[in-house]
Amino acid sequence: MEHSSYDADRDEQHASPTTTMDAHQENRVALEQKSEEYDALAHRSGLFLDRVDTIIYSAVGICFLLASLLALIYTFWQFGAAMLLDLPTKAADARPAFMANAIVDMVSGLLLVLIIVEILSTVIHYLKSHTTSLRPFLFIGIISATRSILSIGARLSVTNETVSGATTSVIEFNHSMIELGVSAAVILALGITLKLLGRLTEEHEK
Repeated sequence: MEHSSYDADRDEQHASPTTTMDAHQENRVALEQKSEEYDALAHRSGLFLDRVDTIIYSAVGICFLLASLLALIYTFWQFGAAMLLDLPTKAADARPAFMANAIVDMVSGLLLVLIIVEILSTVIHYLKSHTTSLRPFLFIGIISATRSILSIGARLSVTNETVSGATTSVIEFNHSMIELGVSAAVILALGITLKLLGRLTEEHEK
């Protein structure tokens, strides 16, 4: 009897490592299953968010497209109305300044259309490759600064801006000069940044 009890204890001791290994293996399998379930959930969530992101970008792109068309139509309509309706009512000596101002306004409107189209191209590029680039925004900044310069030039070209009909005051002239300087500095800084970015891109491709 004592020998049989000893053999049973020895069998249990030999069997315990195997049981422990089986328990560890079961735990590992359970963890792997949970990890696979989590990965599958993350993958489905990523696909859902990616589709929603694509829908939002598509809606924004359509809005930018409509805005660019409306801005283009309004620019030509405003210029046509100025040339056909407003110009004949002006005095002969005021017509050259009025025409110059109308042309500058038309160019400013066209630049606004370019800004919207540049943003639209950024949206289209993201929809195609799901990546964004800094370069279009640099172009937008340069175009915006150019519009500001044109607007200031048009304002300075008309000498009878004030209500009293007097010439532009010294304070307004100095303020316009500061705006011109800031816009020129912005164009220069963004141009340098665009050039450096192009060099970095070329070096990265090499």
